[in-house]
Amino acid sequence: MPPSNPPIPNNARLWSKPVSPDMTAWAKSVLNDPFDYPMFAQAQRLFGGSLVLARVEWHSWTFRNGVKVNGTFRGVTLYELTDPGPPLPAPLVEGVDVSHYQGAVDWRKVASAGKAFAFIKATDGGAIDSRFDVNWQAAAQVGLLRGAYHFFQPTVDALAQAELFLSKIGKAELPPVLDVEPGNITPVTAPLIAASVRTWIEQVASSYARPLIYTSPSIWQQLPSIGSEASADLWIAHWDVPAPSLVGAWQGWSFWQYGKSAAVAGVSTAVDLDRFNGSLDDLHAYVTRSGSGDVPAPPPFDLSTTAGVQQALNYLGANPALTVDGILGPRTRSAVRAFQRANRLTVDGVIGPRTIAALSEALAASTAASPAE
Repeated sequence: MPPSNPPIPNNARLWSKPVSPDMTAWAKSVLNDPFDYPMFAQAQRLFGGSLVLARVEWHSWTFRNGVKVNGTFRGVTLYELTDPGPPLPAPLVEGVDVSHYQGAVDWRKVASAGKAFAFIKATDGGAIDSRFDVNWQAAAQVGLLRGAYHFFQPTVDALAQAELFLSKIGKAELPPVLDVEPGNITPVTAPLIAASVRTWIEQVASSYARPLIYTSPSIWQQLPSIGSEASADLWIAHWDVPAPSLVGAWQGWSFWQYGKSAAVAGVSTAVDLDRFNGSLDDLHAYVTRSGSGDVPAPPPFDLSTTAGVQQALNYLGANPALTVDGILGPRTRSAVRAFQRANRLTVDGVIGPRTIAALSEALAASTAASPAE
């Protein structure tokens, strides 16, 4: 027998209606995310006018979607909320960062695993990452928000490093990043490293409104303060802690690399895990503020898939923007119906041939109307 679970919440009753495929997919995403949803954690989501509560509980071994933990089975129980009360806070948005070390990446699987953004290594000192171009293009095709990063080498001229980086990245959804983790900092080299960091940041900021600095508390505290925090946001690397530490003069962090050497679907080797400090809507607002590029990336999109249709609707101005998860849920159906209504199609929320053809025409017209780069 599994361990006992808490009683049914006072404001809920067991879910007794049919369970839709998108509800099942949502419950599985909660089940398979023990970091954000430990035992007895809860999540809420609206399905067809009903607010559903998913709670992680112990289940018997016959529970078909259970995950075995120390000889017992972790599962998700669904409840219908009769008195919702205040909404639960949404988990922070998840992403990854990669370089050529990860080899070939199946970006469609990465997106399907719930990752919304990716930082991709573009350059390293005076060299170009061998897999940058293919990673950059493939991540865009599945609707991930992309940021490029440069691995800083203190022995290479900082201005030359910045110019090489800028020559590679073009437009991006997320701000450009300087990865600051020199291997050997001494009292003699620390001021020189700090000055070079500032040179790189100033040069890149002349093309992009506000870059990011990736660093760790142990590294940044060794460098003298020269005001780089005023010109860049913080992407903090701090692993296996409940919350990251702040460093320097930063009052908050924008991104947090919270896990290292993790397994993610679509990546055959270990990969780093990241979080944005906010919801998906907050991330889109941050992208707009950063001035780094357009959201989402321009077409072509694969309109034979739900994810491609979600990308297309976002590109055409879906409000609110859709999560590109490949699930034909209520929000996506609502956006499809709005598009159908605006284009005088049958308003049924179904992504059929006429809707796909109209999307293709709208994308072609929108792209043709965009100013040349």
